Amino acid sequence: MKRIRRFVLSMALLAMVSNILEAQDFSKAGTTAAQFLKIPVGAKAIAMGSTSTSVADNISTLHWNPAGIASLQKVGLSVEHSVWIADIQHNVLGFVLPLGKESSIGFGVNQVTSGDIETTTIEKPTGTGTFYNATDMAISVSYARYLTEQVSVGVSAKYINQRIWNTSANSVAFDLGVLLHPGWYGMKMGLSFQNFGPEMTMGGSDLIRTVDQDPTSEINPPVEAMLKTQPYSLPMSYRLSMSMPIIGKEAPLDVPQSSFLVAIDAVHLNDNPEHYSIGAEYGFRDTFFVRGGYIYNTSEEGLTVGGGLVMSLGASSITLDYAYAAFGVFPAVHVFSLGIRL
Repeated sequence: MKRIRRFVLSMALLAMVSNILEAQDFSKAGTTAAQFLKIPVGAKAIAMGSTSTSVADNISTLHWNPAGIASLQKVGLSVEHSVWIADIQHNVLGFVLPLGKESSIGFGVNQVTSGDIETTTIEKPTGTGTFYNATDMAISVSYARYLTEQVSVGVSAKYINQRIWNTSANSVAFDLGVLLHPGWYGMKMGLSFQNFGPEMTMGGSDLIRTVDQDPTSEINPPVEAMLKTQPYSLPMSYRLSMSMPIIGKEAPLDVPQSSFLVAIDAVHLNDNPEHYSIGAEYGFRDTFFVRGGYIYNTSEEGLTVGGGLVMSLGASSITLDYAYAAFGVFPAVHVFSLGIRL
């Protein structure tokens, strides 16, 4: 009876939050800064259609829901690399350190870079021989703990920097997360609020211009002036998720050496319409994994697939994950992740 009550209360809470998130009837694409913060993290999560707000069982939960690191009871390190759209290099580093059985801290680095780009001018449209690059980076610190056996909460603080040539912008942002364990089989429910912080405004030497305030005067010389750019909001989002094992130790069905997990996510964005995703994972002997998912109501995203391998080394383990994500008219993205637990 207690499990049923917890389940009903959890569903009611998530339903209330879902109703608060008002639907948008138009797209606001291009109205926010730091778009790299929306790139999904973790090959496992990406292969499952980015449905990891409630799954929260590896280091990539630093990105999806900081409350999830409270359940990671081993020191863990994760690195990830992918070539994103337009040959953009995307690199992610995550580290989690448990603080006893009830809390953990985490550190993350999320970076994208364009590589060197040759400058062009009207006089030299094929290139001037000088190069520049664009690089975005977010460095985060996270903390999570269990409030009860069924509820964990987490928070992340991020320093965000965007730079192109000699112009840059900085900001800070916060993520908040909640992870619920209703006690009904292995079901989990997740809620996260991402990228809440002040607006970003570009500044730097590239914005300095020489201005002659009075061209008709020979007395007043030209002066240097700084262009003022428009401030842009961060790409804030709300994520609501549910996951449940269908086959496994805590699942309704117990099939020897097999596991099967399903998950769903709903995402509300401040610069695009809501989208939804589903994902699933089949595991054999807790060693080999096959994953798939689909993202709905986006212009280009859709099918995702991938797999994983876990190699045990005594009390430690090494995880290798791969994901393929289709992007419509753009080339597909391939993501590789390596994780170590000690």
